[in-house]
Amino acid sequence: MFRGKAFPINKENSISELFELPLNDIKQWIYIRGEDSTKPILLMVHGGPGASQIGFIRHFQKKLERHFIVVNWDQRGSGMSYSPVIPKESMTIQHFVDDLIVLTEYVRERFKKNKVYLAAHSWGSIIGLLAVQHRPDLFYKYFGIAQIANYLENEKASYHLLLEKAKKQNHKKAIKGLTKIGQPPWTHPKKERILNKYLNLLGGGMSREGRLLKTMIKHVIQGSEYKFHDYHRFLAGQVFSKKALHNELKTVDLKKAIKRVTIPIYFLMGKYDLTVPPKLTEELFQSIDADEKQWIWFENSAHSPLFEEIKKFTDILVEKAR
Repeated sequence: MFRGKAFPINKENSISELFELPLNDIKQWIYIRGEDSTKPILLMVHGGPGASQIGFIRHFQKKLERHFIVVNWDQRGSGMSYSPVIPKESMTIQHFVDDLIVLTEYVRERFKKNKVYLAAHSWGSIIGLLAVQHRPDLFYKYFGIAQIANYLENEKASYHLLLEKAKKQNHKKAIKGLTKIGQPPWTHPKKERILNKYLNLLGGGMSREGRLLKTMIKHVIQGSEYKFHDYHRFLAGQVFSKKALHNELKTVDLKKAIKRVTIPIYFLMGKYDLTVPPKLTEELFQSIDADEKQWIWFENSAHSPLFEEIKKFTDILVEKAR
């Protein structure tokens, strides 16, 4: 079967590798890129669950690759790492945290670095912050992008804010669709998909402008990383991951789980984000005892500041890594 390939970087000391790596007995795909393989490591943790990004990510991280060895990872059950033989019972938050820790130890040892920088987006911010709490010795700094605090309360707030916005705009389709599914909690991911549909339609979802998904799809199709069969794995992995984690996600409350963090933490939040409404995240931010913490607004972003305001996102990470 044809496999995707890493897109080359034509620099003397560069690295661009796409490969499979066993993490806690599950083979998972890793993409490592950087113009200078002596630079610090930045490990990116994608959202979802199941929203893998190896197929398009290099188009959004070109400047990051000048300053870091950037590590991307299609998590167990998603994207290139999806397989129908992965046991559903292995799809637990703790297993994802453990995978992240093993991957961090691997890249740290391979590149002879003491620690790595960790950036985690949305769902990834749950496992990212838990990993930081569990193994702070592995990380220099943590960047939580659209940081989730309490998954169920987040979903409820998202629903009510979106319905309020739909009524203000007199968006009859959105009002009807949202009223029909009712407020969370929901027992089936289908209702979450309906919520996400209207989040994206009304500018509070993946991006404020609504063009991001098309851009990502274009990059995936034109890129070397994902082949045709990976498109199926990408879609199947999203369905599998969301179903497998649906119930456990409702129990996530990081405000209860995390009281103190011993490394610097930064929460990067989009002003227009209705997917992860900032109020709950602010409560988490205020409650965490940390020697250094900073809240950073992205004034022109919804749920994806790392893709919507690439320059600002990159500049912040480069500055904080000095």
